[in-house]
Amino acid sequence: MKYHFTTKDLVTIALLSALGGVLSTYVGYLGNMVNHIVGVPFGAGQFLSGLHVIWIMLAIALTRKKGAGTVTGLVKGIIELFMGSTHGIVIVVVSMMQGIIPDMVMFKDSTKSDRNIYAYTFAGGLSAATNVVVFQIFFFAGIPIILIAMLCMLAYASGMIFGGWLVLQMLDTLETSGIVRGRKPIIVDSPEFDEKAYLEQKGKKKKAIAAMSVVVAFLAVFAIGGVYYYMFVFVLPGSDTIEITGDVQNPYDFRYSDFENQEVTINAELIGSVTYVAPKNYTGVPINIIIEESSPGDDASDVVVWGSDGYTVVFSFVNVMSDDNLILTAEDDIYTLVAAEYEGAYWVEDVVKIEVR
Repeated sequence: MKYHFTTKDLVTIALLSALGGVLSTYVGYLGNMVNHIVGVPFGAGQFLSGLHVIWIMLAIALTRKKGAGTVTGLVKGIIELFMGSTHGIVIVVVSMMQGIIPDMVMFKDSTKSDRNIYAYTFAGGLSAATNVVVFQIFFFAGIPIILIAMLCMLAYASGMIFGGWLVLQMLDTLETSGIVRGRKPIIVDSPEFDEKAYLEQKGKKKKAIAAMSVVVAFLAVFAIGGVYYYMFVFVLPGSDTIEITGDVQNPYDFRYSDFENQEVTINAELIGSVTYVAPKNYTGVPINIIIEESSPGDDASDVVVWGSDGYTVVFSFVNVMSDDNLILTAEDDIYTLVAAEYEGAYWVEDVVKIEVR
């Protein structure tokens, strides 16, 4: 009985899905670091989105089988889910859609085997841009069309580079090194020696080496960025305390249970560039009460609120101390800053530190 996928195909898909599932979670955190560096809550990290689809495109190129991208995307998404993705079950849908798109674009087996750079970059770009569309459907209602288009373009460019061009260069390198079986090798001392084909292959080898050098340099920067993010920016979410620090005489760890008798309820509407939440009631503790407990210094001018992913917002100290509509809510051990008088970018999720400067 002949099966669509051989054992080798299934092993290839399993390995690439595992690598993609584990590393995609890591890439997501690096995207948060990029947002932190740029100073926006969402979107800038889309230039890394092509890294999510490398494994899917490799599976398609190596197996050359219909449906390989879909299966790889589905398994990768399930692995991401169990690796603790903050997007929940939606990440499975996102990953599977990233596999369905290139399967459709490169449906013909000849398209896969010919390795046409236009087909691969087009498929990789669409695959990477898919995550913007899917997340828009599930999470971000009311985003301006122009912003969605910009994010799709950024993700598409990333997918072209990483999911298209880089995948083809990786395949050439794997074949040149003999790790995977590729096109028929050229034997120089053979009577059937084709000098033109030999020179062409030699040129491809040089290009592959140059491409891998670029990849190695990128991965080095990637690794350094990851180490920096985990050591100096990222904080494990879900802590039941918030560090109150900076220019204060009495730094302490805030616990919501210690301030429950000072709760207030306000009505607020979240209006952001990437999301919208209709007006509703929020119950929490005013930030000015939390800061007052720490005895801030006379020269304090700013209040910085930190999220677990390194995202920060800065408020005027004077404005904070006179604003009773700037509150900290607690739900499922996650602290959220509700800034009723400010735009959505100032609403910080998973607050881990409040610093007085």
